[in-house]
Amino acid sequence: MRFPTKMKKASAFAPIVVAVVFLAGCSQDSHNMDSMSESMEFSDASGEGNANDVMFAQMMTPHHEQAVVMAELAVDRAEDPQLLALAAEIKAAQDPEIELMESWLEQWGVPKLSDDEAMMSHGSHGMQGMLSDAQLDALASAQGPTFDALFAQYMIEHHEGAVVMAEDVLAGGKDPAVAALAREIIVTQEKEIVQLRAFLAGESTAALVEIRPALGHVHGVVVEGDRLLLGTHYGVHRVDPISGASELVGSSQDDFMGFAGDATATLVASGHPGPGSTLPNPLGLLTSDDGGKSWQSISLVGQIDFHGLAIRGNEIVGWDTRGPLQWSTDGGVSWQVGPLVTPTSVAWFGDRVWLGTPDRGLLTWNPGQGVLDEMGVPGILVSSSPSGRSLWRLDGDGSVHQSSDGENWREAGRASRVEAFTATDDAAYVVTGTSVERIATKT
Repeated sequence: MRFPTKMKKASAFAPIVVAVVFLAGCSQDSHNMDSMSESMEFSDASGEGNANDVMFAQMMTPHHEQAVVMAELAVDRAEDPQLLALAAEIKAAQDPEIELMESWLEQWGVPKLSDDEAMMSHGSHGMQGMLSDAQLDALASAQGPTFDALFAQYMIEHHEGAVVMAEDVLAGGKDPAVAALAREIIVTQEKEIVQLRAFLAGESTAALVEIRPALGHVHGVVVEGDRLLLGTHYGVHRVDPISGASELVGSSQDDFMGFAGDATATLVASGHPGPGSTLPNPLGLLTSDDGGKSWQSISLVGQIDFHGLAIRGNEIVGWDTRGPLQWSTDGGVSWQVGPLVTPTSVAWFGDRVWLGTPDRGLLTWNPGQGVLDEMGVPGILVSSSPSGRSLWRLDGDGSVHQSSDGENWREAGRASRVEAFTATDDAAYVVTGTSVERIATKT
């Protein structure tokens, strides 16, 4: 069976069910779709690009379209609700990016290409991860657990190809808007690869607690005593990690793409306005001094959507898809520019900022300096305990590790589902919109 890229518009596929959660929160309704496509930093190409930028858009458009086809196949074939939600998230995130790249091609006066045309024009090396007709046939013919396993396997390969393409354009392109989208793709899809690998491994060493009511996609988690505060696509929610009970904190339902801080002092957030919000899009930096009940705009309103945030006293470090780290010493009022990097998570530990990255493992940075130090260990997600005595990392294979000094590590367990990650001195919490896993140090 041949699936052309235009299939994403075919009526044979039912709409994605918006009630499904886990990864589906990222763009499940119109306010999220609009904010993603209209106001991200990379919404308009600058016209300063080169042939690499054009090739990226011509290749990534059909690449994304195939991912959407795969996601639509999941609607009536997937059995696992986590994978069904992930498929919804992939479609909801990549549809606006397709439209964005199509607008660039039109702006540049170059044609959109099908997958076959892109392969012929730019060579197979530029279309890594694309499924063959036989693989698509196998996926379309599968049902239930067989489909789930194939979907996870194929989507990992597909995402890995997209990451390579994004890294290539970062190395050879010139347009800052294209570079911003490339960084967005790397960060988003690397995290999804971790989630898919954890699903395939299925070797959790922790009890899975179901969150009720279930929440949208979770971007950040903060420890609040014996509870957790979750920054989601629909505001901040408090979750009991033992019972799984959840409740909305305050009235805001803003989409917190970045969320971090101290629940007893200052929380920081960034993202996009939610239903009923009067704030500009994107939100810039917000802070809360009452545990997330209310929020104040501090800076960069209407300009920046921080995807990663970390705070220590009045010092804040943020990262957005423009690329460099941003550093503030006055509570976020003013900012200094740090080194260029593409982190999947950010945390303070000791006197340094720790960064999880998919390609270089854990990095550290002394704010004010231009050099990033490689620590020689992997780590996609990283978190420090509120006391500052313990540092935790989650690797690409789902394994969770703890350290008291950042140099000596011991494995504590393995996660089966992951969207966000936080820790206390003696345990890590691996969280999705539907579940919490507590992974404690071994005694």
